[in-house]
Formats: sequence, structure tokens, C-alpha cells
Amino acid sequence: MIYWDNNATTPLAPEVLESMLPYLQELFFNPSAAYGAAKGVRRAMEQAREQVAALVGAAPSEIIFTSGGTEASNAALAQFRHVLTLATEHPATLRTARGDAAPVLSNGQADVPEWRELLPGHDGASFAWANHETGVIQPVRSLATAAHEAGARVHVDLVQAAGKLPISLHDYAIDFASLSAHKLHGPKGVGALYVRTGTECSPYLTGGAQEDYRRAGTENVAGIIGFGKAAEMALAAAESYKALSALRDRFVAALTAEGIEICINGAAAPRLPHVLNMRVPGVSAESLSLLLEPAGFLCSTGSACTSAEPQPSHVLLAMGLTDKQVRESLRFSLSRYTSAEEVDEAASLFINALRKIKSVQSPITGPVMVYR
Repeated sequence: MIYWDNNATTPLAPEVLESMLPYLQELFFNPSAAYGAAKGVRRAMEQAREQVAALVGAAPSEIIFTSGGTEASNAALAQFRHVLTLATEHPATLRTARGDAAPVLSNGQADVPEWRELLPGHDGASFAWANHETGVIQPVRSLATAAHEAGARVHVDLVQAAGKLPISLHDYAIDFASLSAHKLHGPKGVGALYVRTGTECSPYLTGGAQEDYRRAGTENVAGIIGFGKAAEMALAAAESYKALSALRDRFVAALTAEGIEICINGAAAPRLPHVLNMRVPGVSAESLSLLLEPAGFLCSTGSACTSAEPQPSHVLLAMGLTDKQVRESLRFSLSRYTSAEEVDEAASLFINALRKIKSVQSPITGPVMVYR
């Protein structure tokens, strides 16, 4: 199987699983208990906190463990009365934030002058460092600076960017940030909320004294340990992510060498090195994906959080694509385990699937649909 939907979730790294197993078995103790065995579990959790903090240039005391990126984003957005976001944000932000959504340019980046114009009246600003569908990287410093100048605190969604780009949150004076373990070869069901030292933050979940009274509920110990290990590995593998842009370009070059016309969404903006959102004009993305899946090549027609909905991608629509162009778009997201050999095989499978469609498609028949 060729799995290129790593923006949806990543396979669990073997080393991460190994780090988690003791805390699912013999070291099952509640870290809030007073006896020695439980204190050992607590120390392991604090080590994981240090590992996650190091990934984003934070202090361990600024990391609050959560059930995932969605909870972290919801908790951050709950601190604001009126939030300015971008029209291309993840549903965890758009469906939670109370406020306005600023437009983006055709390349997927924020329209910074328009962002500045819309900021007055907002006490919060929220945007993703890198988009979950296109991989487009936002001008973080410009957006954060403008927000602070307008008196708004800043939340950044780091779910897709953490572990793929060098990030030091202290360099940007970010107030809140969301992270998720399962996007960087960690386990599902665990994430983190970064809260800058000195920033006021009311607890989103109340009850016990866990997370220094900042997030109540018995901790997902094994998940947190796995998150820490995944963060440590991602930081150590930072250079390998830079090389993924060459593999992504190798895939594109293989298609264009066959005379295939492709359009890359967000090509005019800086993007995450492992993400490719592209379309073949006149060919349904759903048809291509349904042919690729039985061939063992898994990709995506959009965000995993919205794939069950019939509506076209709000991200691509906000960038100015037509409904037809959106429905032609596929998202490929590689991982640090992707090899050149896998890229060549993926290109071959894609070319074969496209040939099947084009062999029966014509201007007379119109776009061909593939059914299971």
C-alpha cells in the first residue's frame, strides 16, 4: 500500500508504540496518586511535556495536554469574545470561533491589508500556520504583529506544521497554539495547548487538579508518553522533511513527462514540503481516487474532517476555484518514510488510472464517474 494521506493521520512509529506499551500494561498507575509507582508515571509525563515543548520552542510549563488538536483549538478560542479567523481555517476553528473570517488571496495566503482592516473590534485572532488541505504557509509574523497592534491575542493552529517546519513560538509572541500527536507519527486522541507564560487562560474543562488546574480529567498517560516520543523523533528528523519537497516535485515531474496537464493549488505560495494539492482539468478527483484505492494508492479529495460532507472544499473555494475545479482536486501528503521508489510507483499508478478514465471520456460523454 502507498499511503499518501498523512495530513489526515500518520502511521504510528514503531518506536512510539514501544514507548507507550509499558504505560498500557505494568505502569498503569494514575499519575495523580501519592505512592511511588504513580510518581514515576508522573515523571515520565513531565519528560513528555519537555519533549513536546522542545518541538515548538516553548517552555514545558506552557504545555497543557489535551485530547487532541480540536480540543486545544476549542479551549483557546473559548478565551476570546470576538475572533478574527481566515476563510480557509480548519472546521475546528471555523465552527467554534465567534467572529469574522478574513478573505485569502488566490494563492491561499491571507490578504494582510484586509486582515488589518478587519481586526478592530476583535479581542482574538486565530489562523493555521500551514493549511490542512493545501499546505500553504501563512505570513505568521505579519498576521500576529497586526493582531497584537490591534489589541488582540493570537491563537495559531500548529496541527499540520509542527514537526514539519522549524518553529519557535517565543520568537513570534504567540499567545496560544494547538498541536496534535497523530499528525507526526504519534497516537490518536492526544494533543496539546500551548499557553504563553503570563497569558490569562480559563480552564476549558473543570474538575480535578490535573495539568496544574488548567485542564481537568485523568490524563491519557500512554498517549502523552507516545506524543513526547513522537515529538522527539520529529525534531530529530527535521532535515528529512526538507527533502520531501524534492520527492513531491519528482512525482509532479513524472506526470508532466507523460504530457499530463496538472494545476497545483497554492503553487504561488510557500507550502509544507510534503503536501501537494493538485487537479487534472476535466477529470473528477473522486473518479481518480476510486481507481487508485483498489490499486493500493491512498490519497484524499479533501480534509478528513469534512470528507463525509457533499459540499466542495471551503478552502479551495475561498482561493477562488470554481466548484468544478474543486471537485477535480486531490490532496497528496507524504511522510518522512516516503521513498523515491514509492514516488515512482505512485506516479505509475496515477498515470494508469488517468489513462483508464481518458480512454472512455470525451468531449461528447463529458466527465466520467467511477462507482464502487
